[in-house]
Amino acid sequence: MLPNLAQTLIRILLILVHLAGLVVAVLLLVRRRGIAPILAATAFTLLILLDAARIVQTALLPSIVRQIRSPHALPWVVGSLNCCCGFLDLVAWGCLIAALWLGMGRSEAEHEIRTEKEETSLPSE
Repeated sequence: MLPNLAQTLIRILLILVHLAGLVVAVLLLVRRRGIAPILAATAFTLLILLDAARIVQTALLPSIVRQIRSPHALPWVVGSLNCCCGFLDLVAWGCLIAALWLGMGRSEAEHEIRTEKEETSLPSE
């Protein structure tokens, strides 16, 4: 298992990558109105929040372990935190997949509309 410092550095790098994705999603939201950019922005925001929460969890987990008197309660606390974060992670990735799917379908539909307009605008001989 990686030391806490290495885990924190990896999480910070992931936050930066997800922040870049959020910037791209916001730019797409400004340029194109629709569901796909909204889903992408939501997903990247959730991923940033989850990475920040995992940094806090890594930092605070030793103090939480010291405060819990019963060793039987510790797996419940850690398990519930992981379950909640895992569910939100699943929702974020689902939003990203849905955004890609909707974005790809939209670009194909726009391409079909453009080709139909070009065909109708061609002069007939």
